[in-house]
Amino acid sequence: MLNTFSLLSLIIAIPFLGMLFALAAKDADDGSTRNVYNVSLFAVIANIVMIWRIFMLIDVFKPGFQLTETFNWLETPAINIMFGVDIFSLLMILSVHIAFIIGFIGVRNNIRQQKSLMVFALLFLSMITGFFVAADIFSFYFFFEAMLLPLFMLMGMFGEIRRRGLIHRFLLYNMLGAVVLFVATVLLFNHQGGMAGLRQLAEMPLSKTVEYFIWGAVVLSLLSRIPIWPFHYWISSINANIKNPLVFIISAIIPLTGVYGFVRFLPTTLPENLKDYILLLQIIGVVTMLFISLIGFINKDRQYKLFAYVTVYYIMYLLGILTRNDVILLNIGFSFFSYLIIVSAIEVISDYLYKQQEHLGAGDDGLLCAYPRLSVICSFMVLAGIGLPLSSLFLNNFLILGNLLGENIKMGMIVVVSLILVSAALLQELFRLRNQDRCNIEAAQALDLPKPAFIFMIFVCFVLLMSFIKPLWFVVGH
Repeated sequence: MLNTFSLLSLIIAIPFLGMLFALAAKDADDGSTRNVYNVSLFAVIANIVMIWRIFMLIDVFKPGFQLTETFNWLETPAINIMFGVDIFSLLMILSVHIAFIIGFIGVRNNIRQQKSLMVFALLFLSMITGFFVAADIFSFYFFFEAMLLPLFMLMGMFGEIRRRGLIHRFLLYNMLGAVVLFVATVLLFNHQGGMAGLRQLAEMPLSKTVEYFIWGAVVLSLLSRIPIWPFHYWISSINANIKNPLVFIISAIIPLTGVYGFVRFLPTTLPENLKDYILLLQIIGVVTMLFISLIGFINKDRQYKLFAYVTVYYIMYLLGILTRNDVILLNIGFSFFSYLIIVSAIEVISDYLYKQQEHLGAGDDGLLCAYPRLSVICSFMVLAGIGLPLSSLFLNNFLILGNLLGENIKMGMIVVVSLILVSAALLQELFRLRNQDRCNIEAAQALDLPKPAFIFMIFVCFVLLMSFIKPLWFVVGH
């Protein structure tokens, strides 16, 4: 059906309008900086309300895109833009928005170029929301590439990356991915004879030659976003050195776009001539997981441990998607919901501890003993992150691992070992931070998590806990 403006368009527009307000604010006025922050936060919260409304309108048990909106773009060639959502994409959108609010808490006192930070963060949020509601290949391609501009600016301005060559390599990798994905998009459009919806791609019959090129180009472009060999080097070098918590969260969301692309593009029935390549991708994935998890366990840097955790989980979800099991795919969606929130919370807590260390000139050991509020939140998030029954990660990851072990026992065992290593690395860091015997900070010197931020983080813990009890507890009547 043809719509001119509706809910899906609105959740793309709200962050963009917030970005325009932030862009129009004066740089010289200190009060305007706080207004920019408040309006940016309000835009994200308003979008969460709209997303909740969309959850109330869709049938969460119905497959395929719902609430579809179609816009005429070009007459010759006839290209229409289509938006739509399903339960998987809605869970991704909601978790990204909650992660953004957590990230905003982490930068609430940052005054250095805060206007620029808010402008590019809201632009990125608008683009990635459009990416998740894209229901045709052209809108998918547009948003897939459009989010690179704010990402590149955020990393360059706030990443505090010493080796600028890494930023240039990042841009080069993604530009090459953009070129091959554009060619594949055009070929798919021509082969379909017009508008190509993402849902139809999985069932599209292709000749062998076209099939090799199109799916090869799509896979290459999607893999450029995922920390898997050979792309893991530049991703790890950039992410492990980002000091701004909001920028780290945004960079940690980027691999999600690659994983999500596999959800939309992977054929329902895998052609025989592609199965060997999928097996090769699975082998590269598990080797990368084991390699990164070992480095994360040995490395003493807290930021790299979190990066290793992020990498291993993304590759595990990618391997789960490659099994092409619809039930497992839904489990991955619920796991992603908790996973992004947990990663964001741990990063904000870690950044807060780094700043307190610099202020007090203290060491890591026993640092949390002087911060009771922070200690509670940190402990909950780490325990939920390693898979204890405190979030939807617990049951859903268990089912994903069971499916991987059933498909290939050797691959599944490497995944389990990698998860154990990154979980042990997080636990090791938590025990060291909570070491009461080596606490050397007076409680009066420490600046604990402010009460408003603590209350919000407690609410986030409640959301995670409820996601374990009933994943869609916030959807009344479903």
